[in-house]
Amino acid sequence: MKTKLALVTVLCVLILSAFSVKPQENKEPVQKSLFDTLVIKDISKELYICTCKPNTANPSGKGKLYYQGKWKVESEKKDSMYFCDERFLVQWDLSEIPEEIKIIEAKMRLVCAEFNGDEQGQLVYECISEPWDEDIGYNKKPKTLPENQVVTAWPAKNTYHYVDITEFVKAWYCNEIPNYGLMGLSVNTETKNSALFCSSEYPKESVRPKLIVIFSKE
Repeated sequence: MKTKLALVTVLCVLILSAFSVKPQENKEPVQKSLFDTLVIKDISKELYICTCKPNTANPSGKGKLYYQGKWKVESEKKDSMYFCDERFLVQWDLSEIPEEIKIIEAKMRLVCAEFNGDEQGQLVYECISEPWDEDIGYNKKPKTLPENQVVTAWPAKNTYHYVDITEFVKAWYCNEIPNYGLMGLSVNTETKNSALFCSSEYPKESVRPKLIVIFSKE
């Protein structure tokens, strides 16, 4: 009887010990981060153009703001109004991006200094497909690649406006297309809708444009 009791006790101990076994800890090193982030602030050239003054670059004064959208203007004739088509061009300097890396994401961060309108339509961004000069006007605006456009909603005043241009930057980085920059315009709006963004020459440095690139080292 004692022998049977001893065997039962041993069996119970073995069963309980089996349920209390802890899994072995993972001995493989844990990688802190898979990706790196680069913030680019350098812009090779920039300007905005407008149908109000089609042969003038930056018709409201050079440097401080980009205008994007449509602006309602009173004509010289009484009781007559028309819309100016406002666009901006910017070419990012990508020389800081390291060689032999994989670009995961690239977002252009703009700061909206002012917005006027009813938010009809959308903002559009397209790669520029040919060289351009900083003194061109709307009549000589460069051609773009509309098949690769990025579309966004209108921003609110005093907010960040992020534009995902990952595919643009990848194509420029891999030399699939030359880096002539991008053009910002608007579509589907028949009313006054105009966004004003701080440029790289805006007096307050913290609100100037940035290109945030996330990448991995291959």
